[in-house]
Amino acid sequence: MKASLVCTSAFIGLLLMCSSALAHSSGTDASGCHTKKKTGEYHCHGEPTPLVKAAKTEAKTSAKTAAKSSAGGIVCSSDVYNCPNFSTHAEAQRTFDECSKITGRDVHRLDGDKDGDACEDLP
Repeated sequence: MKASLVCTSAFIGLLLMCSSALAHSSGTDASGCHTKKKTGEYHCHGEPTPLVKAAKTEAKTSAKTAAKSSAGGIVCSSDVYNCPNFSTHAEAQRTFDECSKITGRDVHRLDGDKDGDACEDLP
């Protein structure tokens, strides 16, 4: 009986220690981050490290540059744009429309209320 209780307690302790590793079947990198398979979104769990914060800042800067690019090189393969990346509603709508044609969905989640208008608060 005593051995059974010890084994059960050890097993529960092991489960509690490993719970963060079991949160995602794909695992996380050294920073506690991973890419979602369905959306391509890269996100982290727990307190972000300075390295993660720097990577996020760099990604946002790159997205802003790409969103304002007049070359028409819109990225539709993963969620890289947010409404603040665009100067006008027309820019956001063009990206929303183009990516919706290619992917069949609002890959950047620019249309929060799902009425077909992207970033409605922009001028």
